[in-house]
Amino acid sequence: MFSVAHKTAFVVDHCPYMAESSRQQVECDVLTKSRAQGVIPLAPVSKSLWTCAVECSMEYCRILYDVYPTNKLINYIVSDSEFHILNTWRQEDQSTHELMSALAAVGPPDPREDPECCSILHGLVAAVESLCKLTELQHEQRTR
Repeated sequence: MFSVAHKTAFVVDHCPYMAESSRQQVECDVLTKSRAQGVIPLAPVSKSLWTCAVECSMEYCRILYDVYPTNKLINYIVSDSEFHILNTWRQEDQSTHELMSALAAVGPPDPREDPECCSILHGLVAAVESLCKLTELQHEQRTR
């Protein structure tokens, strides 16, 4: 019997406000102790909300795939003015490499896009519909 928790759907918001700074700074000037005199330190850089959301969800995926190499499935959905399903429930689509390639194709949110056209609801509806679809494992269990 398969676990009822063998599927996870991630919905990541891709609306314009996700391009805003998270105020989480990234240290780029790692040579601070051994810096020669007269060298101007690099200005701090901060991650966008989108970058933080993608990093967190991808870290979850990485851990899940490491701990459960098979039969734990993730469906990754990006939502803005419509939904974008980045992978399927098939085992072949379950890798961080596949997801990162798909996320690169989507790109960061456009801060100039009309926020009125965007809604996380598009992605949530797609996630519920996706969770209702049978996986290969569920289909095998039903046809036994």
